[in-house]
Amino acid sequence: MCQVEHGWWAVSRHRDVVHVLKHPELFSSAGIRTGRDAAIDERLRGDQVFPESASVIANDPPVHTRLRKLIAGAFTPAAMSRLEPRVRALTVGLLDRILELPVFDVVADLAIPLPVIVIAERIGVDPSRLHDFKRWSDAVVDVVAPRSDSDVERVLAARRELRAYIEELIVSRRMSPGDDLVSDLCRAEGAEGVVSTDEVLSLVVTLLVAGNITTTNLISSAALVLAERPDVFSTIRRDPAVIPAFIEEVLRFDGPAKMLLRRATREVELSGVVIPEGAIVAALLAAANRDPEVFLEPDVFDVRRNTRSHVSFGFGIHFCVGAALSRLEGRVVFEEIARRLPPFSREPEPLAWIHALGLRGLAKLLVQFDRRLAA
Repeated sequence: MCQVEHGWWAVSRHRDVVHVLKHPELFSSAGIRTGRDAAIDERLRGDQVFPESASVIANDPPVHTRLRKLIAGAFTPAAMSRLEPRVRALTVGLLDRILELPVFDVVADLAIPLPVIVIAERIGVDPSRLHDFKRWSDAVVDVVAPRSDSDVERVLAARRELRAYIEELIVSRRMSPGDDLVSDLCRAEGAEGVVSTDEVLSLVVTLLVAGNITTTNLISSAALVLAERPDVFSTIRRDPAVIPAFIEEVLRFDGPAKMLLRRATREVELSGVVIPEGAIVAALLAAANRDPEVFLEPDVFDVRRNTRSHVSFGFGIHFCVGAALSRLEGRVVFEEIARRLPPFSREPEPLAWIHALGLRGLAKLLVQFDRRLAA
């Protein structure tokens, strides 16, 4: 553990990361200011397109508990079972197009469109707005990190567009409910009498991030593993039953999130180090997943590894609500890749990564098939 740039306190041991995430009374999710650029931070937060007071991510119990309960049903095992045939059909369609290409971009041709379509359909978004939907979701998490006034205005403009679209959707679903998540939230609003419009908006945005960006990053990172490790590709083709374990090892080895931020609610001692009240604590998920006290030879990718203790989706009350959906989509995608695609290798160019605070994902991944190894 150490103090780093911006006055953050970095926590890297697995046991310490779990402790931070397990105790929201000591390490709060509310009132976090990153300090990376105070002026930009305040402009992004000051606009209040999606107020933090209505956010399930930026609140502690009891607000967090009530809001999370409203969306938890969207990701139950039964809900995932009902969704699997649609995920598989979409995956097959995307892979059919990919098979016609000598070189394809895993990110643009597969990792982005699949989760975007899946979560957009569940929310009830018009299919013609899918491109906007991806642009809006990037703006929510600042995938292109704002570095100037024009960057900030672009991000805020996209967030305002998203809010306006969701507000129209809410009005429509209140008048004529359908079989989608916005309709479910509007029904809960009427039944509970405690769900504000801002809370419905914030919950939809949470679903957008939980069901979209994390899965995009997972799929692209898993494809990179296969492109660089032909032996792993051979293993999942020969024994598809290991694909769930393969997904979990990808999550541990190179997961979609690298850290979570918390704020110390009072002076806290952690592993002999005193963290002052109000300090921003960076729980380093990626470091915890490479802790040699928990994972033997942590820098080795091992599809047979016991990965039960990885923290790629967080831990405790803020465990990623969309984890089940990410796992479903990851499993289905690589079942179909193992069944339908020949081996592929990465094009010889530097890897391009997204720029987003706390997230880990490829911006592009060009690969080419080696059909000689398809048998």
